[in-house]
Amino acid sequence: MRVPITTLRRTPAERADVRLSWARPDLNFFAAGACHILAFAFLERWPLSSFRPRLLRPAPGQGGSHVYVSDGQTAFDAQGYLPEAELLAAHRAAFLALSPGWTAEVLDVDVPLAELCAAHQLRAPWDFPPGVWARAHAYLAAFPKPPGR
Repeated sequence: MRVPITTLRRTPAERADVRLSWARPDLNFFAAGACHILAFAFLERWPLSSFRPRLLRPAPGQGGSHVYVSDGQTAFDAQGYLPEAELLAAHRAAFLALSPGWTAEVLDVDVPLAELCAAHQLRAPWDFPPGVWARAHAYLAAFPKPPGR
């Protein structure tokens, strides 16, 4: 069962200290703070899937960005597979509950991970403790392969 994304967010201390963020359980870590790492590890694990990375980018000054993968109908993030429309609706509902008027746009990501990180102030893989990529792949092993694969 999915939990609201806002319950998995990093604390201010975890935002400031990557080691505190790293120490969180896998679900929390890959749902908020390392979602982009999980998305790109997914693409590496299943390169022939029709899934592509997408960025949910909030309006300026608002929090709640999220990177996930989608084939245009089904999405995958740290909580597993679900219809993309449901992922977006749940994310919006969670952030609207915290910040009335919250809005975001969904962007297709067509750049490498390093460029995505630089453009959107995300921690690059080398900014995490060693092993982030292996941790992402180990986490992915708990999920079935993408639908249609």
